[in-house]
Amino acid sequence: MAKSNKVFIENTSKNEKAIKMSQELENRLKEWAYWSVVDNKEDADFVINVEPTASKGITATSWGGTSYSLAAIFKNKEGDILWESDVYKASPNGTNGFNAGNAVVKKLIRDLKRKYSN
Repeated sequence: MAKSNKVFIENTSKNEKAIKMSQELENRLKEWAYWSVVDNKEDADFVINVEPTASKGITATSWGGTSYSLAAIFKNKEGDILWESDVYKASPNGTNGFNAGNAVVKKLIRDLKRKYSN
C-alpha cells in the first residue's frame, strides 16, 4: 500500500448513515492525498472494506444519540487481507460536534497517517 496507490472504498451497508460515513472517509482520504481514491474497484491497487455499525440508545456519553463503530479491512486485488484496523467507537457529544460518524472516521485517518506517513 505504497504512496500514490489507487484505493477503492467498499461499504456493503445500505444504511444511510453508514453510507455518509463512507463518504466522509473518502473525503478525508482525498484531503490527505497519500493514496488516490478511485470510483471503480477494477481500477484500484487495493480495497478498503469498511464495516460501520450504528446503535441508538442512551449510554454514559451519547445522551440518546446514535453511536458508531468502524473497522476497516485493507485487501489486495486477490482479496487477501493486507491490514486490519482497530475497531473505532464514538458516541455523539460536545467534543465531536455531536457527530459520532465523523469522529470514528477521524480516528481511522489518524491511525492511517501514523502508520503510512512515516
